[in-house]
Amino acid sequence: MNDTLNTIANRYSCRGFSSQPVSKTDLEILVRAGVQAPSSRGNAPWYLAVVTNRELIDQIRDSAFEVITRRDKLGYQSIMDRGGDLFYNAQALIVVATKPTHDLTPADFDAGLLTGNICLAAHSIGLGTCICGFATHAFHVFKSPDGERFAKQLKFPYGYQMTVAILVGHPAKTKDQHPTDTSSIRFFE
Repeated sequence: MNDTLNTIANRYSCRGFSSQPVSKTDLEILVRAGVQAPSSRGNAPWYLAVVTNRELIDQIRDSAFEVITRRDKLGYQSIMDRGGDLFYNAQALIVVATKPTHDLTPADFDAGLLTGNICLAAHSIGLGTCICGFATHAFHVFKSPDGERFAKQLKFPYGYQMTVAILVGHPAKTKDQHPTDTSSIRFFE
């Protein structure tokens, strides 16, 4: 199996990071890999905010967790079952914001391609990642009073909204990838 296929096969969602900081060089590698993703009509409708400031990471985490505690009992229970730390001690947070496009392909789709690139690149250089949809709770005004403040702090361009966050760090422990379910694949020849 070649290196790319090996990376794809072995990437997993890291839910336990060490306290070792992630180097700026490594973060630059990841976001560069991210923005090399294809996007519909080449629009690249994304903005990336790379956060290593511990205080800001904790504020975003706490805001999202507060909303989840009030509004999402199943999400809350899932977090508590995994140790109670929404961000798993991640030392870096990549916030992906997107702007609406005038294309039939939504910007979320393009953000997914970018996110996949970042996660695979991270695994290939020995870092762990976890795609954290729960983090959106801290940004969307209807869910959190902090959303506008965080968007300003992270300098979102006008019209951009938080789409997803990627937790990044050095894994405290590794695990196997989820089992692959191929039952939904059909070939038509």
